[in-house]
Amino acid sequence: MDKLRADSWAAGANNIAKPERLPEGAVVGAVNVDPTVGGKFDLRVGFEQVLAGTNMRGLYEAGDLLVLVDGDQLLAYDPATSSSLPLETITAGGPVAAAHLNDTLYLNTLNESLRFDGQALTAWAVPAPQFDLELVAGHLPAGLYKVAVTAVDGGVESGVLPLMVRLNGAQDLRVLCSDSRDCRVYCSAADGQTLYLQGKPLANALRLTYITDDTQRLETAELERLPFCDQLSTHNSLIIGSRGRYLYHTEPMWPHLHNPVRGFLQFAAEVVMHASVGTGLFVATTSKTYFITGIGTDEVQQREVLNCGAAPGSAVLLPDERVAWFTQYGQAIGSADGSVSLPNRPNYAPDIGSIGAAGVLEHNGNQMVVTNMRGELQGNRLQARDFASLEVIDPCPSI
Repeated sequence: MDKLRADSWAAGANNIAKPERLPEGAVVGAVNVDPTVGGKFDLRVGFEQVLAGTNMRGLYEAGDLLVLVDGDQLLAYDPATSSSLPLETITAGGPVAAAHLNDTLYLNTLNESLRFDGQALTAWAVPAPQFDLELVAGHLPAGLYKVAVTAVDGGVESGVLPLMVRLNGAQDLRVLCSDSRDCRVYCSAADGQTLYLQGKPLANALRLTYITDDTQRLETAELERLPFCDQLSTHNSLIIGSRGRYLYHTEPMWPHLHNPVRGFLQFAAEVVMHASVGTGLFVATTSKTYFITGIGTDEVQQREVLNCGAAPGSAVLLPDERVAWFTQYGQAIGSADGSVSLPNRPNYAPDIGSIGAAGVLEHNGNQMVVTNMRGELQGNRLQARDFASLEVIDPCPSI
């Protein structure tokens, strides 16, 4: 049995050099050990199971709680009491993604879009109310009017798609809305572009006999919830999501709303990773990595920083506010100025994984970035195939 080495490995991992020429302080591999303070090795600590699951599909931070996705169950787990609480029954299969912003966890599946503030689980975005317009005899000036009705829930206002109607000068508008929530009616002046608050429906209706144009303006017109995304992250006041070749983002300070006209970026290849360093956003596709600044504004800038992609799910925020992710050249570390270093590239040739997960762990005063990779599934050249011929005779029924 080989003796366990516990000496310093300050030069890091090196699987390129021949074993007999391994540089001083380097190590080829380290199995079942953890690095400790001072660059030594110690046996890896064990683990304790605190919650059993049937098909664990996701684990996300939600303040002092953890939110777990187990099959079709969404659970809240409290590490302080080792207890779990069922939150919701969700879609049993498909991708799940979540992001934590302003003490709220935003989570989406193929069919659900939810938010959890540690107390209550609600819809991610406030659904827009249904409303109709009715023309009645009156004296509003002739012209084209825009009308909208929003709902407010928990201080959050829904998006809305305004309706347009043309009046002939002998008509008023009657807005019909039977929604039981706190609803607001907005309308523009004749041939105007800005919609102003006119009031709230009473007894499911509000008649507009004149238009007030010095009240609150409608700011959520033509906004909707974020499309379903395979991956979610945060960047300053935005939630960032990706699916396929598109990178989506919510409106600044409005994580419940997304602009479908300008709230996205398109890339030449599939987006597989995005991570924020505050000053900008690192975005990796299957072939390249970019640093993007000004996202969510009219001054978006982008530059290529690596001529390679990343492993999906491998991004992690480091304690010093840098970010790290895994590439075909090993760990990549991105800084606030958009620079990227590949510390493993000269000495280490990693196995290429199709998907990964990463986190920062602290043990015995030592912080470690732990990345777990899953390799690509490939066909087995030694597989065998066979076939059988069958003949089925269906006799004619007796007459």
